[in-house]
Amino acid sequence: MFAYLAETADPEVALAAGITGVLVLVLALALLVLLVAAVVSTLLHKDTTGGGKLLWIIFEIGYPLLGPVAWFVVGRKGHLNRILGIARNRSRHSVPVSVGQHSDVLDSQNGLGHA
Repeated sequence: MFAYLAETADPEVALAAGITGVLVLVLALALLVLLVAAVVSTLLHKDTTGGGKLLWIIFEIGYPLLGPVAWFVVGRKGHLNRILGIARNRSRHSVPVSVGQHSDVLDSQNGLGHA
């Protein structure tokens, strides 16, 4: 289409068509770079499970602008991943580390000693 405009129209129209074509090409390349960077970042993220990575990649490819932006803004930090339960070793519901213990201090350090 742009080549047709360049051949049949005035020089001003041809210049505008050429500039528009270059801008569209630059935006398409920037979007492709953003998408590839998001997919690679998703694959290399250690705190997300395999299924979570698959979901993020499907979302990124399905929504090529919104998906990568959402990954870099929300997904990498892991808050949404923990809420959805797709974070590795960081589930929504966890048991306290010291169940039944009220202190991490050893018995010999808190004065109870051996009886």
